[in-house]
Amino acid sequence: MPRQLDQLPPDATSLARRLAALEREVRELRAARRLGSATAGLIRTAASGSRLELDGSTQDLNIYGGSDGSQLIAQAGPDTSGGGGWWSRDFQFPYNITSFMGGGTVAFRTIDDGIIAMNGGLLYLTDGSSYADMIVTSGAVGTADKRALIILETVSGGGAPYVYVTGDGTTTANLDVSGVTTSGNLAWGSVVITPSAANTPTSAVISGLNVRGSTFIAFASPVTSRPGSTGTPDGVTGVSTNNISSTGLNVWLNRQNLTATTVNWMVIGI
Repeated sequence: MPRQLDQLPPDATSLARRLAALEREVRELRAARRLGSATAGLIRTAASGSRLELDGSTQDLNIYGGSDGSQLIAQAGPDTSGGGGWWSRDFQFPYNITSFMGGGTVAFRTIDDGIIAMNGGLLYLTDGSSYADMIVTSGAVGTADKRALIILETVSGGGAPYVYVTGDGTTTANLDVSGVTTSGNLAWGSVVITPSAANTPTSAVISGLNVRGSTFIAFASPVTSRPGSTGTPDGVTGVSTNNISSTGLNVWLNRQNLTATTVNWMVIGI
């Protein structure tokens, strides 16, 4: 039976190596035990100040920073819907605001739950073949409030894209434009028509338009203080349009005398 002395390393160098290896194994074992005991607790890179924290109870990875290290500036972890993602946080008076990005969604909400009923955000949707849409939604403060939506919609096959301004579900939305609204399916203007003879319809040709649409309608209205037949006679007895297309139209005027008259017109493409 070998003696314990015979089991020792043959020289001092070998003994030192064995002792160093044993020390490493002991340190690794202690570290593993500490990690195992902290799995359901909190692991942090520092007790205070700027630091990383892994919260075992919530499964969140938190990043703290700021001048004193007390501000939560970013967080990664699961959410209540079963998903998860990355939150970056900033301060916006009077509440901390967070943005979430993942799965094609950017959502904005207050840090504290229950302050508003519904969150706002951006949603990008695509199936990779027939559409690639962007939806911008407002938030809603109260449970009875409705969110406003702007939907930027593509049409596959080279069709014209659409922009919708609407509300949640069947709710309609109001659109208030502070400037001048222009549209490719609208054209308007004015023309001065001098009758060729009294009580004789006279036309003016409007050309050079580029109105979008497939069906076109037009309106005309004279600028006059003498509408209809008058005893003088000098009244405007009628205006009309014809030959309406995407490129132009004819505007007609009938008047009891030869007074030059301004006629306003509009073409709508639908």
